Parts: sequence; structure tokens; C-alpha cells
Amino acid sequence: MALDKLGIELSLPKILQTGEEKCQVLKDRVSLAFLDQFLLSYCPFIAHFRAAVQREGDNYGLVPASVISAFDTKIVNSCKSINSRAEMDPALSLALVLNAAKSCSQLLSPADSFWIGKRDSFSLETKEKLLNWSPEFTGKTDSTMEFKERTESCLFTAIFIPYCFEQKAKLLNLKVEPHQYFLDVIANHLSVADSSHVLISRALSKASLDARFYFPVPDTLPSVSYLFGNSPISEKHKGSPHCQLKFNKRASILVGQEVHGDAILAAVGSSWKSLGTMSCEDISLSSYHRMLLNRVPWGSYKISRDAILAAKFPASFTTRSNWRGALPRDLLNSFCHNNCFCDPTFSLSEADSMEKLQNTNQTQPGQCGFLNATGNESGMLDGVKKEMGEGLDDIQCGELDNEPTGGGPYRCAVKILSKAGDLIIECCSEMPYRNKSHAIQSAALKAINLLNKDNERICLHQDHATFSIVDDVFNYYKKGSPVYDDTSSSAQNKLPQKDVDLDHNHEMTDLNITGPDCGKSPSSGTIVCIQYSVFLLGKSVRECLESKEEFEFEFGTGAVIPQLEMCVSHMSVSQSAHFYTSLPPESLILAAAGECAEEISTLPLGESGLEYNVILLRLMEPPEERMEQALFSPPLSKQRIEYALRILVESHAESLVDLGCGSGSLFDALLEQKTDLVYIAGVDISQRSLIRAAKVLYSKLDVGHKPRLATASFKSAFIYEGSITEFDRRIHGFDVATCIEVIEHMEEDQAYKFGECALGTLCPRVLMVSTPNVEYNPILQRTVLDSKNDSAGEELTEDVEGKSGLPCKFRNYDHKFEWTRKQFSDWALKLASQYGYDVEFSGVGGSGEEPGFASQIAVFKRCDPFHGSWLNARKCKICSEDYNESNNTDLPCPYKEVWNWNAG
Repeated sequence: MALDKLGIELSLPKILQTGEEKCQVLKDRVSLAFLDQFLLSYCPFIAHFRAAVQREGDNYGLVPASVISAFDTKIVNSCKSINSRAEMDPALSLALVLNAAKSCSQLLSPADSFWIGKRDSFSLETKEKLLNWSPEFTGKTDSTMEFKERTESCLFTAIFIPYCFEQKAKLLNLKVEPHQYFLDVIANHLSVADSSHVLISRALSKASLDARFYFPVPDTLPSVSYLFGNSPISEKHKGSPHCQLKFNKRASILVGQEVHGDAILAAVGSSWKSLGTMSCEDISLSSYHRMLLNRVPWGSYKISRDAILAAKFPASFTTRSNWRGALPRDLLNSFCHNNCFCDPTFSLSEADSMEKLQNTNQTQPGQCGFLNATGNESGMLDGVKKEMGEGLDDIQCGELDNEPTGGGPYRCAVKILSKAGDLIIECCSEMPYRNKSHAIQSAALKAINLLNKDNERICLHQDHATFSIVDDVFNYYKKGSPVYDDTSSSAQNKLPQKDVDLDHNHEMTDLNITGPDCGKSPSSGTIVCIQYSVFLLGKSVRECLESKEEFEFEFGTGAVIPQLEMCVSHMSVSQSAHFYTSLPPESLILAAAGECAEEISTLPLGESGLEYNVILLRLMEPPEERMEQALFSPPLSKQRIEYALRILVESHAESLVDLGCGSGSLFDALLEQKTDLVYIAGVDISQRSLIRAAKVLYSKLDVGHKPRLATASFKSAFIYEGSITEFDRRIHGFDVATCIEVIEHMEEDQAYKFGECALGTLCPRVLMVSTPNVEYNPILQRTVLDSKNDSAGEELTEDVEGKSGLPCKFRNYDHKFEWTRKQFSDWALKLASQYGYDVEFSGVGGSGEEPGFASQIAVFKRCDPFHGSWLNARKCKICSEDYNESNNTDLPCPYKEVWNWNAG
């Protein structure tokens, strides 16, 4: 409208409607490439035309057609406009360019050849300038450019990639003499007749000098002569010894195009920056394997962390501040771009409740907004920023239509389509998020994990050139090295047979931890900082493959390989450790090896292994602990433990079960106190936490077979793995049960189920339950902000209509809910009334005045206590008669026993 008022008319480019018009554009552009004025400009064709006028014999003045079809961007785009498959098939582009040249009166293309030249010879001025064009750019610019004659040979390394997986990719040393054409050298190594029989792939990267694949022209080219009104090009061409070239899967994976026969990956040629002169760069064996690794999202993540042998793509997205490395959405975008898919489309929808989205695995219809992951930024971002206030760095290049207007929570679905519109993958994040950007990242992570673990379900079609490429890009690392002897197209789609563990999840051996135990160990959500090094150990080699002075990751999310996380779970700050594992796939070793990759590739690695050396440098507590420690002394976690100990002492309990015992912090404290305890048990669903709890108990109960206990009557301890919402007869009828800061980690309906199980079937004499008071959160957060630690709890926001009247946040990323005092009391009173308990409310942290305690506590006590000793008989709703172990063996025992200890 503004342009109309100014009287400015835009000249829009004509949209090509017919195939004939598209073919004419291609013919015009191919003709332009051979005009004298075009050749004498600083263009990438100069080195190729210089070689043409230096060539003697029948091929004088001719240029390989593959050079024209690969290096000119406008010609590449013209070929794609005629046939979209040209983007994936260099042989099709070659056929189109050859036919375009044949239909141009001023050009010639000798029969049964892949050359193109001018019918009229070049002018004397053009020949002279081309023949004398042998400068080497010294780095000066514009009018001060200086050139010097290249008199020395050009030496560089490339990668030779056989079509057969049975043969390893190897380093290739290439030498180009001062007056030699580099394509002639490559043709010689490929054993083809001449440089015109060399196909050239698109560039692998946007580097200053592009790396490309060079491989033989197939004997049969796609038939496109009818588009230009030409006679068909002969199916067989003289000079090519290759017949029925086999599919080169590794090269195709890397470049995203169809490559047949042996291929050479080289960074050589001329560019605009080099002013048409030849230049080259080395490609190492390690960089080749890194390129291959970078084709899959989990590999890109490893490279983004520069920790190929330590990092692992996390299993879950918690918060932006806790995430390290490339974000899931960016990784998914790169994957789609590399494989010529459409950009992923993200769809946000608002849920009515947490329960509505629990365990959602597929996209559901609804009022959704769509985010095009690489679209243009729209004005909606201002509104989102006002609402969310944070966490938007990772969606600022997106566009969101029909944005949900409510306060959340949100879920996000992601859909990926091929360029032809075929559905590749569609999935939805399993958990709802209160932060929109985190919902998007979680959906991207889910899609990546689905691609990795279930790639055989990807809906690809045979007529799409990326079928075999996408399917095998994952299997290359997940599987061994297959050999394909079948030359038919179906051979491209076979899956490798030998399984190889993707993240080398083999059992670690000889774990050895040294140094004093300071008691500061990682828990779920902790940011861990380690120093590590990884060595390759063999009969005749001990080579450092990878090392980091400082490496951070979020503990409990699977952000490192399982062996490393298991090792760190046993360590405390300042301790050192080392352990050994078997080898991961050789490609990971070579990708990490750097300069020593070539030497390692020649070694027999059958009996080799990896040695990991680790130092735990420091820990950063989860957001909840950071907030609590900023305000309370002693910390709120210690106050909750002390409250539980008082209940144990006052009730004279002989038995205790800690429901959701975690790493055993309650056990660590109670065994130092004098109590009447005889029997204790702990239950948790996290095996990692239970191992730590067992370590705590073992350190106190089995020291030289002389327990360091304040309670002489103590006899046994058990650690169980299982869900506290399930009944197990082995923890039935205890004197005291505790559930400290656990229920907020489950969905609300599961919290009700836990209450019914605990009071209705487990039937302890006393049950203590503590959970955060959400009304207290604004106080905690103000304290954190005042101390400039505003990253705590950044990921979840929710308005709570408490008396504070302030918006507040959940205390930790993995809290599914946090209750007000009224919500908590309603829950507790309903259960107490239903199962015959009295309940008292209290708490720790704060004075108890408005807005209540920071951590609210409910203590349930049976109205009709059991009579007699716990060791002799117990009665409850489970048993119609006295309970004992012998006559109740038919009751369920779903828990798995992890560890036990018995006195004497």
C-alpha cells in the first residue's frame, strides 16, 4: 500500500509455467557459461576452462559437463525446477545439462561423451588470458591484489570411500602438478577414462572451500532428451569400465544424494574467494567420521558438546538453563535440512488439566497453533515474551499461528513432511509444560528419539531418493558393517545384520574411586562438573582419544553414557575414579581420535578397550535446593529430616519404611540417633538413587562387621525398587511410614492413589507426608532473585490464588503439581476419614503465619492402634486374622529387592 501511494511499481519475476520455458532457461544459462566475457570474470569456472585450452587432441577446448551441472548455482536450480529429483541425483542433472548443450546451436557435445564445448573457438584474447591465468592469491584485496605464479605441486589429503562396507574408508594423498588439471588426477584414482567421466556432488558445507564427492558417471543416464527435442543419448559410453555401479551408502548418507561406485571426498577446486585459481584443503580421517556422525541428530549433539565418547543425547528436556549443547529443535531442523525434508512444523495446544495430557503419545486434534521452525519472526513474540518473560531464545526464529491464549499447561506436537508432502514422522510430547518454548523443545526431543529408536517406522517411499539414505543414516552407527553384494535397488533398503551398541552400553569393569568421601554427591537435577580423559588401550597402544578440563551435564537425564553416569553416582566432590569399558563402534573412536585416527585405523582393535579417568569437580544443586538454602538455615531438607526423627522417637517405633527414600538422606541421619528401631526399609523407583541409599547404609552398618549405630537393638535393613502406589506385603503394617517431598513428583491422580495404598493397604500406625506449600514460593523466589540466582525454577509458571496474590513458580522442573494449604488439607482429610485415621497439620520453614510453612506436613495416626508388638502380630483391612509371614504368602510382592543387611 505504501509503495502504491509513492507511485512505485514492483517488477515481479515471471513465474515459469511450462516445462518448455524451464528448459529454455537452462539452455540460456549453459550458453552463458561459455561466453568470453563470462569466462574472464573472477568465477569458479576459470580453472576448468584453462585446463580445456591447455588440453591437446580431440578434447581440446572441452569442459566436463559435470563441472557445469555442479558448480553454477543457477544451473543447479534450473535443473531442480525441471525435475525435483535432480536435487538428489547428480546423474539426472548431468543428463539435463548435456541435453541443454546439445540443443544450443553455439555449443557442441560430442556423441557418446560427457564433454561440452564451443562450436567456435575462443578468441585469441580469451585464450591468452586463460593460458596465463595461473596466479595464487596472496590475501590482499581490491586494487592492491598481488599474484604470483604457482610453481610448486599441490599436495593434500582426501578420503577414498569404497562402495562396499567391507572395505574401510581410507586416507588418500593427492598431488596436483602446477600445470595439471585436478579432475584428471581424481579420474586416475577412480580408474575412469578421463575427467569427463567424473560426477561431482553438491557441497557438503558452506566452508570457504567446499568439500565434494567425486565418483564415476554411470553407464546409463536418465532419459530426458524428449524435453529438449533431442535424439536419445546413447546408453553406453566408451571408456568407462564400470558396469552397473553399486550404491555407495556411506557417501550417499554424507551428501544426501545418490552416489554410485567408489567415491573420493576432497576439498579442492576454485571458488569466488580464490579468484578462480585452484586451492585445496586437507580432509582427515577423523573429520570424515565427524561429518558422518553429524548426519544424525544424536551425533550432532555429541559434536556440539565436543565429547563424542562421553556425551549422549539426553532422554528428557528439563529446563533451558540446565541443557548443555545444541538444542533439540536446532538438531531436528538440521536433520531435516540435511535430508531435504520440509522444515518441522510444531503445533502448540493448551490442555485443560494435567491428567488430560498424561502419557500422550500421538498428536490429537484440537485448537493448535503452528510454529514453522525456520520461518520468519512474527509480532506474536512480543506477546509471548510478556506472558512468559523468559525462555524464548530458542523460538525466536519461529512463527506461531493461532497462539493459545490461556495460561497453560501446554503440549506440543511435531510433524515432518517430505518435499513431496509425504508424512515422515508425527509425534507429541508426553508431558505438559507451562513454558511454551520448553514444550516445543520437548516435542523435538521426542521426535529425535523416535527417529533414532524406531526409524524403521518412518514413512518413506521408494520413489523418494532419500529412502535408503534416511533409513541407513541411523543404522550405520546402530549396526555393524554389512556387505551388499546385490546390485539391485532393493539392496539399498536392506538392514545391516550385526548389532552394535549405539552408546557402548557395555558393563564397566574395575571401577576404582579414590579420595575421601565428603558426602556431597549428585542427585537428580544436579548440574555436575567433571574433568575426564578417555584412553584407547590395546596390546601395543595407549592413546588419549578425548579429554576435557571441565565438562558439565545435568545428572539423571541420560546426558552422558550410562557407565560414566553410574561412575559419577558413586562419587562425591573432589574424588577421582577410573573404569574400563569395551569399545564402541569404530567410527566413534576415529571421530574422536583427531590426528591419530589414521594410525588407529590400521591397528587390530579386537582386544582393545577404553579407560575413563574422572574427577568430580563440583555440583550445582537443583533449583529447589538452591532456593531453600538461600533462605533457611539449617536448610529446609535438613529440617524435614529432623521433624521425621522426632516422630520416630515420640512414637517409640520399632519399624520404619521410607516411601520414596531417594538417596537415603533419612537413613543417614536416623542411624546416628538413639531410637527403638529394629527394622527399616526404603522404597523408590530410581535404581540409581537406591544404589546411593544402599551405599549410605552399608557405610554405617558393615564397617568391619561392627556397625556404628546409636541403637543397639537394630537388626535388619532392606532396600526395594518399586512404585509406592503399589502394595507389597513386605512393608505392610509398619509402625511409621514417611513420605518426604515425594508426591509432588507424580501426577495428582497418582498422589490420591498413593494415599489409598498407604492408608488402605500398607496401614502404618503413623504416616508422615510432606510436600511444598505453593503459596510460599514467591518468598523463596524473591530471595533467589535478590541473590542474583534467578535461574532457579525458570521453566514452570503458574498463577496461584493464594493470599499472597502474586504469581509464583514451581520449585523444581520435575514437580507435576504443588498444592496450596487448602488443597493439601482437603486431600489429607478425605483420606483420613476414609481409612480411620486422625490427621494433624504442621510444617517446617517459616513461622507458620501467612502464607504458612514453606514445607507443609500431615501426620496421620490410626484411630484404633494395633495391640501387641509389631514383631508378633498386626491386623488391618488386608487381613481378616492376625498377620504373619507364613499364612500370607499369597499376597503380592511386586518390589525388587536391591540390597539387604541383617545383624550377626
